[in-house]
Amino acid sequence: MIPKVIFKEMSMEENIEIIKWAYFENTPSSDVSYYTLEYFSELKEIKKSASKDEIYQKIEEVVTNFYHEYNQEIKQNVERYNSIWNSINDKYMNAISKYLNVGYIETKEIVAKVGFLPIFPRDLDELSFSVGTNLDEDSLIETVVHEVLHFFWFKKFKELFPLIPRKEYDSPYLAWVYSEIIVDPILNSKEIKDIIGVTSKAYDSFYELEDGMVIATLREIYREEIRIEEKIEKGYEYLKEKVYKNKKL
Repeated sequence: MIPKVIFKEMSMEENIEIIKWAYFENTPSSDVSYYTLEYFSELKEIKKSASKDEIYQKIEEVVTNFYHEYNQEIKQNVERYNSIWNSINDKYMNAISKYLNVGYIETKEIVAKVGFLPIFPRDLDELSFSVGTNLDEDSLIETVVHEVLHFFWFKKFKELFPLIPRKEYDSPYLAWVYSEIIVDPILNSKEIKDIIGVTSKAYDSFYELEDGMVIATLREIYREEIRIEEKIEKGYEYLKEKVYKNKKL
């Protein structure tokens, strides 16, 4: 059965828990904490000397007030997002499954929770992800195809590299880095882009690696007339031997 992305309302409690995590999350590849403070500017008032309990209390207060004031936006966007995505769901699922030469992921429903979020976390184990409100059509499609790609990608990745542990599918490990960089060459390939109709980007920081040579090299690898399995393996070896070994990621 073809997996289907279904947008649902995120509860206030779920929204609060994500912001509690995001407030403290900051890595070189993704400024989650920075975007969180920009989205909920009242959190900038928290003093550096504040305890974790005090920070959590402030987050609960700020997000709760925001949620009650703008809750209707979530309901409206759930309906709009489902309408937009339904038109390409099956075509995209079939295309990405064929591109990666891998079967469908083992779920009938991929839940996408809609909340007030500056960043859009995903759960590889639950096969779910979260999105913010008021995305335009192109931004929504780019977000969904990006997240769904990760679910199919790691199904294929596990087949090719069964000894790499699950924990390395997350930041900051190389398997995670690779999964984020290949968003560019895969989603911008002709066979996928013809279906989704939008240009997709990896994180900005990845375009700066080796003055752009890392992205350029992976694009070339994924344009080669070789099996997808060879592309994935060749790209992984390139990152491991030429880039990651020198601690440039």
